[in-house]
Amino acid sequence: MHTQPKARIFTFEFSGLCLLLFLAYCNIAVFYSLYVYLQALGIPASWRGLLIGASSLATMAGYLFASPFLTVHNAARAAGCGILILTGCGVSYLFATSAPALLAVRLANGLAVALVSAGAMTLLVAVIPPTRTGQAFGMYSVAMLLPYSLVPPVFDALSPAVLSYPQGYAGMALALAPALAVVAVLGRRVAGREGHAPARRPALAQMARNARKRPVAQLLAVNAVYYLNFASLFFLAKSLFLSRGLDHAGVFFSLQMSCMILLRIFANRVFDAVPKIRLIRFCYLVTAGAFLLLYFARGLTFAFAAALLLGVGMGVGSPSLNAFMYELSEPAYRGLNANLMMLSLQSGSFLGPILGGAAVAAFGYGGFLLVGAAACLCGTALSLGLDAKTSTVK
Repeated sequence: MHTQPKARIFTFEFSGLCLLLFLAYCNIAVFYSLYVYLQALGIPASWRGLLIGASSLATMAGYLFASPFLTVHNAARAAGCGILILTGCGVSYLFATSAPALLAVRLANGLAVALVSAGAMTLLVAVIPPTRTGQAFGMYSVAMLLPYSLVPPVFDALSPAVLSYPQGYAGMALALAPALAVVAVLGRRVAGREGHAPARRPALAQMARNARKRPVAQLLAVNAVYYLNFASLFFLAKSLFLSRGLDHAGVFFSLQMSCMILLRIFANRVFDAVPKIRLIRFCYLVTAGAFLLLYFARGLTFAFAAALLLGVGMGVGSPSLNAFMYELSEPAYRGLNANLMMLSLQSGSFLGPILGGAAVAAFGYGGFLLVGAAACLCGTALSLGLDAKTSTVK
């Protein structure tokens, strides 16, 4: 008897898409200093939040309006257009210094991120092995996380003494330009694969019915709550630490991110060995425990323990959620649903700081952490009824 060889994950196509996503997210992570730069420009405080959030809003709109029209045959062109726009936006920061000009650049920047990310995701679901989706999404998400670990310390060392902030933004955008060649090759290879012959794209009404199906809509809501919790803590942890007289909020996130990345690299086989819905519920329950531990933490030992617990909980979250959506989806809608997951990610990331700030204003930082724990339990409750039997695949 001959055993069938295990499907490979690290093909040229998959590795190229990971590289593309890494470079695209470097062009998001580099703007961690944007508030400081806007302040240095003398932009009024009333404009700063809008200018920072404008990119996320444009990305959400880009996902919403572009995703229904993307196929393996045009996704590479969409990603290529996104790269060109991102490059132009990066250079524009050298010249745009007024609030209206910066708003236009930020909106274009967000649209470009949507085109690159949505195009890459459409190609990704066409090339990953169906039996190893959890591992594939786990490694793909590492390419999304690494920029947040690498870019801020590098630019802290360079800006503004060696490079001005706009020079740094422009340099990072120009570093993405060579990816145009990679995208061109990827597009031809993926579209030319057997089984990817041109097919009639589902009508918009059919896509809407797909998105309204209970398993799809339910999992989109579960995904949004996951990122809402992640983003709220990410943006409020610094002030939380200061309110308790603690330093090293940066170390807190380094521990969390490192744990998430290491888990997804070295324990990624678990994403296909264990049912995805169990991993999703594990993510929420462990994350709720981390919020509660942080609620009781008054020193760095318990705070850092909470960071590690968050890393474990959230480390299994994103790959399991995306792989489960792949399993739930009909083949014709896998690319669309994967991009709807990215849309729900952006909505959670946008609403997280707003709702988290409202919770702090209403209940204080302790109340915010309890609300976060409760939100995690709500995420667990939202996942009830989802299992392999709920698949929409015919």
